[in-house]
Amino acid sequence: MNGPTKHIQVGWCCDREEGAFAFEPPRTVFSTRSRPLSPRSVQNCPAVNELERRLIEIPAPFDLRMRAVEQESGIELFVVPTGTSVSEADIGDFLTIEAVERWRDPRRPLLQIKLPFFLVTDEPCWVTQVPPFLDPALRSWPGSMSAGRFPLHLWPRSLQWPFEWDDFSRDLIIRAREPLCYLLCEFGDQAVRPDLVEAELTPELAEYRSNMEAVGEITDDIEGVWCEAESRRPDRLLVPVENG
Repeated sequence: MNGPTKHIQVGWCCDREEGAFAFEPPRTVFSTRSRPLSPRSVQNCPAVNELERRLIEIPAPFDLRMRAVEQESGIELFVVPTGTSVSEADIGDFLTIEAVERWRDPRRPLLQIKLPFFLVTDEPCWVTQVPPFLDPALRSWPGSMSAGRFPLHLWPRSLQWPFEWDDFSRDLIIRAREPLCYLLCEFGDQAVRPDLVEAELTPELAEYRSNMEAVGEITDDIEGVWCEAESRRPDRLLVPVENG
């Protein structure tokens, strides 16, 4: 790679006041790695390091176990209390089972988990959300996470974990603090790496997020909303938490 490495701050913020201390915050994949076994280990590969320094890991906020059952009326998804740490009264705040018309395929039910975090940055940045391909837990999932990409500097949205179920013989088991997804941050300058910091939920950031809330439920022209947001966005939305 040509030229010195640069860093741009990417802030994370918990957007749920109740129980906020129970959630493991986002972290970089690079910071969670084990020590290399030798100078020739995978962790010393420049190509691997270039990627893993740019990957932000979002941990699962709680334990969850779900089951799929095929019935004459269709495919039913339900929560198994044993193996789920969230109470039955509160699980609806996090979990949504989408209507059939939102599915990719009639044989692949779609559910979404609302994660208690969002990211924010003041520099043009596109984020790609992908499955946690380095974690062994991924191989036990009875389906696949639906990946996506969006402009983080324009859309500091609450993160969602969309999952498409296709193997009804296995339960979906998620354990708190295990990786649920990775976020790859891309800037115009390919030498830039994200510098992950905790962000304050300032009045300006809260107002901007409110104006972008649920735009997908209001219009299909999301790209048009991004253009409008770019013209109205304050110059500064990211304020790092002091001593964060």
